Amino acid sequence: MRDFIIKVKNIITLEHCVIRFIMAWCFVSLCQTILIDSKKVYVSDLNYLRYTNFPFMMVVVLVLAMALYAIFYVFGKLCPKGIMWTERLMLLIVTLIYSLVCASQVDNVFFICGMIALMTFSVTYCFKDTDTSTISIPHKLYIGIMIVSAIIFTVVIGTYMVVRYLSYSSPNFDMGLFSQMFHYMRTTGTMNTTSERDHLMSHMCVHIAPDFYLLLPFYAIYPSPATLELMQVVVLVLAVIPLSFLCREKKLSRFETVLIVVSYLLYPVTSGGCFYDIHENMFYPLFIFTFLLFMEKNNNVGMIISTLLVWGVKEDSGVFMAFIALYMIFGKKMYKKGTAVLVSSLVYFFVACKLIEINGAGVVSYRFNNMILEGDGNFLSIIKTVFSNPAYVMTQIFQESKIKYIVQTMGPLLFMPLFSKKWQRFILLGPYILFNLVSSDVYFSNIFFQYSFGPGAILLYMTILNVSDMNVKTRSAVFPMILVSCSLFFTSLIFVRVEGMCGYFNKENRETYAVLNEGLSKIPDDASVIATTFLCPKLSKREYLYELYYTDKQAEYVALDLRFSTTEYNPETYLEDDRYETVYYVEDKIGVFRDKYYTGE
Repeated sequence: MRDFIIKVKNIITLEHCVIRFIMAWCFVSLCQTILIDSKKVYVSDLNYLRYTNFPFMMVVVLVLAMALYAIFYVFGKLCPKGIMWTERLMLLIVTLIYSLVCASQVDNVFFICGMIALMTFSVTYCFKDTDTSTISIPHKLYIGIMIVSAIIFTVVIGTYMVVRYLSYSSPNFDMGLFSQMFHYMRTTGTMNTTSERDHLMSHMCVHIAPDFYLLLPFYAIYPSPATLELMQVVVLVLAVIPLSFLCREKKLSRFETVLIVVSYLLYPVTSGGCFYDIHENMFYPLFIFTFLLFMEKNNNVGMIISTLLVWGVKEDSGVFMAFIALYMIFGKKMYKKGTAVLVSSLVYFFVACKLIEINGAGVVSYRFNNMILEGDGNFLSIIKTVFSNPAYVMTQIFQESKIKYIVQTMGPLLFMPLFSKKWQRFILLGPYILFNLVSSDVYFSNIFFQYSFGPGAILLYMTILNVSDMNVKTRSAVFPMILVSCSLFFTSLIFVRVEGMCGYFNKENRETYAVLNEGLSKIPDDASVIATTFLCPKLSKREYLYELYYTDKQAEYVALDLRFSTTEYNPETYLEDDRYETVYYVEDKIGVFRDKYYTGE
């Protein structure tokens, strides 16, 4: 009997009992959650308990746990090492899938933080006593994983963006104005628009963004706003190339590089900006990663070319490059090259701002009104405010909405950009703090706009630097945990919104879009148009297009989107006015009217 008890004790250990119980518990909870989800009752609802049978659930969990124990014991005799990794991976997979299903039901970043804390147990157990830097994967598999991941991202997010345009969900700002700009670029070579500032002017008078010409050949092949939507996704995906080389340059293994690349694609910052259509900021990840790669390689020609490409994104890029240059000087000890990048970037920034001030409506400094004392009216006043009253700056950063934004952008990276004893690296936080946290503009601290693309790329670079410096045990858990964290945040913040594109295929919705298409087809291609915001992208391939809400101009045609209740315009105004001829009208859908007295521009 004593020998039997000793044998049983050797077979049954507390560690394996706990692990296999958790596996069984999570699996049963997963099945239960999926079944109850069909009743539109979610894990965040206390009524969830009404659909559960607690005694039955506990019996199933215990039976399954014992079955797992028996299965692992039998196969463990045949392959001891293999069964160890099988158990670890099964625990990770089951707990991760359960967490992802829960995340898809709860759009709350703080809930996701709690799920990440729970997932830490599974990831740590799975990769304990493992050095991820020594995990070897074949080169073809390494390339294949990245290509497949990039294709999936392109298909999912690209489809969402194209459907967003086709379903008349893209507004004039920014989809309509950029679509018209590309029409002008294709036909005249200029970056002119009329819908951006309500008169004919170049977009270069608003933002210095010559990088847009890089997309012109693709638009010329298929001139449609849908092309632009898809091209933004492609540009974001192309950043994977310099990012992967950057990881390898920092001595990350192929396995660790795959984890970082997939994390970048799942990082909510990468896809979140696509939810408000296209913007010149799309180029930031690609060109910033390219510059950082050449900086790490100390490649002079590469740094010069990539600096010019970063500058071509927007005038703000001079500030991005200035902070990176400061890191080059103090962090990389590249004194001469860093100083050259710093001085030239600051000169570029001030020259670009001056050109906009002279040729356009001036730099949009109003987005920093909370940092500029009335009467100063320039960006230098921001520096004055920071040094004169640093406590005030803290009041602008640590607000409820911005704390949520910090969690959305730092949380997926496990706040790794902050884990460093090397003070020089904190210089790289400059663009993130200045553009996303200090500004009073709510769009700057909203993950679903494009203003996080640049700072997000730098945060990911800081993560690579800081995690690479950690000891083997910590590093081996952190890299996989970042991927898990990005997956959970992506599911909660992005995936649930991408699901909305399924509504496009609804029969009733398709009929509505067909009516809108037919109505807009009645407007000649060479006619000037005043349109409501969601109709502007579809009407953008013309010389004169104005958004109704902002314009004081006259045009030959007026197109009204009647799908939504609004006080901004009333179709009766046009239906009852003898000045306007009704070209096409469907109640609660669309109204197209022609101004019979219009004489031209």
